[in-house]
Amino acid sequence: MKSLLAAAFAIITLYFIFDSGSAIKCYECNSFFQSDCADWFDNKTHNLVDCGDEVKMCRKIVQEVYYNDDWDVRYIRQCAASGEVGDNEGRSCKDRTGTYRVKVRYCHCNNQEGCNGASNIKVPALLLAVPLLTSIGLFFSKYL
Repeated sequence: MKSLLAAAFAIITLYFIFDSGSAIKCYECNSFFQSDCADWFDNKTHNLVDCGDEVKMCRKIVQEVYYNDDWDVRYIRQCAASGEVGDNEGRSCKDRTGTYRVKVRYCHCNNQEGCNGASNIKVPALLLAVPLLTSIGLFFSKYL
C-alpha cells in the first residue's frame, strides 16, 4: 500500500514538473474589445495562454493615437515570438513615435508566467522535485 501511494505521488509530481515545461504563458487581450485589459490590469479576470514552444517572451503594447481632438489609448497583451527584453527584467520599455500623432510603447518580458500582466507566483521546478524525491524514498524504503 505504501509503495502504491508513493508511486501515485511521484506520477502527480512528475506531471506538474513537466506541465510547466519550457513554453511561457502570457495574457492575451486588447482593451479595444475588453476594457479590463487596460491598466490597472487585474490578472484574475483573464486566463494565461500557452504561447507554444517557440515563443519565449510576453509583450505589452500601449498604443496612443490622437484622433478627433482626443487621445485614444489601447492596451494590447500578447505572446511575443520576437522582441528585446528591456532593462530591469522587462520593466523598462521602448517608446516609439510615429507620424500622424501615434505613440507606441513596447514592453517585452520573459522572467515569469504572465509577466505582461500583474505579478504572478511561479513555483520553481526544484521545489516540485522535493515531493518526488520523498516519494522515491518511500518507495525504496520497503527494500531497506
